[in-house]
Amino acid sequence: MRSEQGTVLIVDDDQGIREALSLLLGSAGYATRTFASGEEFLRTPLPDHPSCVLLDLRMPHMDGLEIQERLHDRGSDIPIVFLTANATVPAAVRAMKHGAADFIEKSGLQRSRLLPLVQKMIQRHRTTMERHAREATLDTKIRRLSPREAQVAGLAAEGKPNKVIAIELGISERTVEVHRGRAMKKLELTSAAELARIAGRLSRTSDRSA
Repeated sequence: MRSEQGTVLIVDDDQGIREALSLLLGSAGYATRTFASGEEFLRTPLPDHPSCVLLDLRMPHMDGLEIQERLHDRGSDIPIVFLTANATVPAAVRAMKHGAADFIEKSGLQRSRLLPLVQKMIQRHRTTMERHAREATLDTKIRRLSPREAQVAGLAAEGKPNKVIAIELGISERTVEVHRGRAMKKLELTSAAELARIAGRLSRTSDRSA
């Protein structure tokens, strides 16, 4: 099941906690998926839409920190909120180092505390996914540039005028203008300011294509 509000993945070895959280979040319009262990959770593909994880810190066999590190190693950016009875400082530091979004004590699993936190985490994930989508679209456009167009666009993005670019590349200023115009069209940009804003992305994508 999928909800427009997002999906909450609940990982806890306590069936009562799983059921209570699923009921509470479901009543607020969220889709939920529950897992009794870290192994079960890690075998399941993550949702391809805005989501977050409520993850028990202390579980047998594989604890929450190990699960978090496995997700981190996979490159996952899904926000994680740890569920804990008594979070220790070292555990908190280790979790935050790998991107934990927050901690919440099981004794404080109240609607007024949990729902705003889940909403915040899912919105964070939505924003991240939208940014990744924009970057992927931009990378696709950049890869459509010819090598010379990419060169000219990269130098122009650094703020260099056509005359300087022409000298650096050993081509005429008119040729620079042509390549720059074609690059702007392929990138769907209309101003030098827009080109300057993607200078870093342009450089990284061009380097990977080289």
